[in-house]
Amino acid sequence: MLKSLSKRKNTWLNYLDRVKGNSSGQELLQLGCFKEFFRTDSFANSFFRHCTPLIYLLDYRKCAYTRMSGNFAGYHAAAFLEGGISHMLDIYHPDHLRLFNEEVFPERLEFLDGVKPQEQNSYLFTYNLCLRNAAGRYENFLQRNCFVPDALGNPVFSMGMLTPLNDHHTGKRIIQSIDKICINGLVEQRLVDRKVYYLNEEDKLFSKREKEVLLWMADGFSSKMIAEKLNISEHTVINHRRSMQEKSNKPNATALVSFAIRNGII
Repeated sequence: MLKSLSKRKNTWLNYLDRVKGNSSGQELLQLGCFKEFFRTDSFANSFFRHCTPLIYLLDYRKCAYTRMSGNFAGYHAAAFLEGGISHMLDIYHPDHLRLFNEEVFPERLEFLDGVKPQEQNSYLFTYNLCLRNAAGRYENFLQRNCFVPDALGNPVFSMGMLTPLNDHHTGKRIIQSIDKICINGLVEQRLVDRKVYYLNEEDKLFSKREKEVLLWMADGFSSKMIAEKLNISEHTVINHRRSMQEKSNKPNATALVSFAIRNGII
């Protein structure tokens, strides 16, 4: 029972090791859910018309892909179906893997811990990453997935898709967003959270909280609205904005946001 284990931070690889072979709780997966996920996601439906994504179903307990839509990044589907997560680890860019393993996935677990097991597959995680293709070159991809838990709320299946992002400049930023979707034939997608991660320490000019404030500023939110989003005071938001303007030597919020965008901070 993973929920009863130590609260020590779960990296992705630690979690896979812990959940491997676990069958203490009956998973809440229904095969129809795999189809409904893609039928409901309007982004996926429109994207399918313009590119060929990899669509997969990954069983964490077996460290194996149990469904695969076809070939991907120059690899035959069999490379994933037979190689499982080991193949993915082999082609994952080391810096991106480190970030996902140590920061992104633990925060996903923390988020899902506050969601009822039967509702977990209603949350869609979007994330950009870098993988090595069959020709030996690294390419950028967009991953969109949701999780299916066992009865205890531990994610045991990941179902999603990977699409190429080579026409989009992602720089050194890794962006993850969490959307609430509706898997009942109706499309209801709303942003729950959005966060930017950085591969290198030197890219962290602003503090973690300052960047969170900056992201909402870029979306046009007022100080009061940002305070409500982050559950902090409006005064604190204003102080963060002033601090960033001082660090970047920018006279106002508009100049600050422009500076952040030009330098790939957000």
